[in-house]
Amino acid sequence: MNELNARQKWIVVLMDLMLLAEICLSVYLGQQNPAELTAVFLKTFVPAAALTVICARIAIRFLRAPEAEQSAEAAAGAGTSR
Repeated sequence: MNELNARQKWIVVLMDLMLLAEICLSVYLGQQNPAELTAVFLKTFVPAAALTVICARIAIRFLRAPEAEQSAEAAAGAGTSR
């Protein structure tokens, strides 16, 4: 449907790498106290992953090509007029 441009693709790659780093950090912090592993993992990974995904989505929308915005507006306008 919508193709990503090169800058948007780099944002996706960066997001994936950040999520991998967040998983590694969360597991490392959790293994320091095995009795609390699940709680520490969830307290560190879930907020960090949510923030990463939200920021990546904002960046992808911000880096959208102007032509894509105009064609999306035109398609939305064509569907509502009768």
